[in-house]
Amino acid sequence: MSQRPVVIVGAGPAGMAAAITVAGCGLDVTLVDQNSHAGGQIYRVPAVTPHRPNPPTRGDQLREQLSELGDRIELFSDREVLGIFEQRRLALRGPRGWETLEAEHLLLATGAYEYVPPFPGWTLPGVMTPGAAQQLVKSQGVVPEGRVLVAGTGPFLLVVALALHEAGVKVAGICETLRRRDVFWKLPGLLADLSMLGQGHRYLKRIRQAGIPLWTGRLVTRAEGEDRLQRVLIAPCDGEWYADHSRGHQLDVDTLCVGYGFVPRIGLPQLAGCELTCHTELGGWAPRVDAWGETSVPNVWAAGDGAGVAGAVVAELAGELSGLAIATRAGALNTATCEDRAEPVRQRLSRLARFRGALDRLGRIRPGLSALADEQTIVCRCEELTRTEVDLASATGSVTLRALKVATRLGMGPCQGRMCQPAAAYRLAAVGQVALDATGPPSFRPPLTPVTLGDLAGPTGEGS
Repeated sequence: MSQRPVVIVGAGPAGMAAAITVAGCGLDVTLVDQNSHAGGQIYRVPAVTPHRPNPPTRGDQLREQLSELGDRIELFSDREVLGIFEQRRLALRGPRGWETLEAEHLLLATGAYEYVPPFPGWTLPGVMTPGAAQQLVKSQGVVPEGRVLVAGTGPFLLVVALALHEAGVKVAGICETLRRRDVFWKLPGLLADLSMLGQGHRYLKRIRQAGIPLWTGRLVTRAEGEDRLQRVLIAPCDGEWYADHSRGHQLDVDTLCVGYGFVPRIGLPQLAGCELTCHTELGGWAPRVDAWGETSVPNVWAAGDGAGVAGAVVAELAGELSGLAIATRAGALNTATCEDRAEPVRQRLSRLARFRGALDRLGRIRPGLSALADEQTIVCRCEELTRTEVDLASATGSVTLRALKVATRLGMGPCQGRMCQPAAAYRLAAVGQVALDATGPPSFRPPLTPVTLGDLAGPTGEGS
């Protein structure tokens, strides 16, 4: 087992910013990530170098700073953290086999994953999340097949649609659940940060220039096809996202990229013993943190979307704050200097708060999504459970995720409920008329991802 003064899990915006801050204070940092390069999903390194050089992105700038501090930052790439145990001990699987790290100070910057509610046909080949399509293009240079529809809610849809268009994909349109009037009523909050609002306006302008149709106040109610996706049904929706099926229409597409925001990855914080709290406007359950990002467990911090979905800019700032706190706790920075350096970061976060609040309220999940699944729709892919089975268990008293898991095996498959439990929680809240936090958080156990017998029997890594 190897001991490290500071271990950061996740090399996205929050993890990179924290590592740069801590290393800049003179401390050694171990940065662990499952990808080959730092950047996370948002700043992922492209698989193919563009013919014409592009201006450096924020991700490029952060990677450059990591490189400049390479004598202080140890990058453990291609590593999966399968569990956290007592004394901040992490079990890793990577190129050298099994490794165990024990951290004096541990920051979890685990990010988030996309939320997709069950709807008829969502298991058909050709249906994926926008992030999956973006990852295919960025990491593997693979583009989705044929005509592609991007659907769901949030600015991320525009980003993905443009990325697909620039990769040569025929984007049939963007189907956005929000109505124009919804955005209008939140305009005062959105005006709180003109730079972020301007960025969104530039994306919309590029969408128009690309000739990509943008339908607002619409959602995909059904995906159909024989052996794979061939068409979708689109219908207008009200402010609570209930579809008006009588006014629906059919659209022929080969690929559907659908996602309704993001859910914090809470597996590692939960295994670390962190207290969790439910923030419906920040994606659901997340670890409770203080102003510096420290959780209820001493010397364990959480930052970025894994501590509540708020986007890359907020994640980077939160990572910097946590890095300052860790450096101060470790004795590399005095309290006065820490406060001085934290003040401009807090001011920027304060300016973003009103903007983010308006955006979060726009994107919060509405009950209409829980009504999309019909009686025979699969809601748990691993255990092949239908909505009828979930509703029956709910009607007979299983009104929490834990009870539902016992009654139906929902969430007991290889994904440990990542796909089904958030949607099941919203369904329980809608059907049982209870608050979302009353359904309880999803529960995780090590290993967080499936392991093979070869993994278990394989050679021990050098760091074990």
